Amino acid sequence: MSLPPAANSARHRTASEQVGSALLDAAQAVLDREGLPGVSVRAVASEAGVAPMGVYNRFQNKDGLLIALAVRAFRSLKEAVVLEAPDEELEDPLRRLRKGCRAYRKFALRHPQQYHLMFTGVESLASPSPSAEHGAAALQVLVETIDAAVQRGILHTEPVQAAQVVWNAIHGAVSLELADLNLTLKKHGFEPAETYDKMLEVLIDGLR
Repeated sequence: MSLPPAANSARHRTASEQVGSALLDAAQAVLDREGLPGVSVRAVASEAGVAPMGVYNRFQNKDGLLIALAVRAFRSLKEAVVLEAPDEELEDPLRRLRKGCRAYRKFALRHPQQYHLMFTGVESLASPSPSAEHGAAALQVLVETIDAAVQRGILHTEPVQAAQVVWNAIHGAVSLELADLNLTLKKHGFEPAETYDKMLEVLIDGLR
C-alpha cells in the first residue's frame, strides 16, 4: 500500500538530507586532507563514491558546496563553545566564558582548514557572507555569557561590544597560532596555551 503524499514527502526530505550530509562529510574529508585548493566537485564526488552530477544536483556548483561547508563549520564552532548542561563550576559565567574561549581555540587548532574556509575562503561567494550571517550565532553565545556576568554584577560593561572585543582578540590569537607566527614565544619557553590563557585574563580584567 502506498503512503499518503505527506508521508512520502517527509521520507523524501529525510533521504535528501542524508545525501546532503554524506556529501558534506566527503567535502570535509577532502578539505581537511588537501586544503581549500583540493576541494572540487570531482574530488568530493570521488570521495563520496557518486557521480559528479550528484554534487551538482545538491549544491548547484562548487561555490554552493563551499558555502554549505562553511555554514556547517560555523554550526560546529557554535556547538563547541556552547556548554551543554553546565556543571556546578560552570554556573559562574566567567568560568563559562573562559571555557568557551578555550573551546574556540581548540576547534580552530583541530580543524585549521575549516577555520580558514569559514573566515577567508567564502567571503566573495555569497551576500551576506556565511561569516556575517552564521558567525552572529557564535557571537551571541559570547554576548549571553558576558551579559550573565553583567547581570550578576561581576562585570561592568556593555555585553555586545564586549563580546566583539573578546572575539576580535581570540580570533587574532588563534589566527597567529595557525600561521605559526608565535615562534618567538616558544623560543623563550612560553607555551601558546599558557599565553592564550593570560590573554583571556587580561581581557576579563579589562571588562570588570
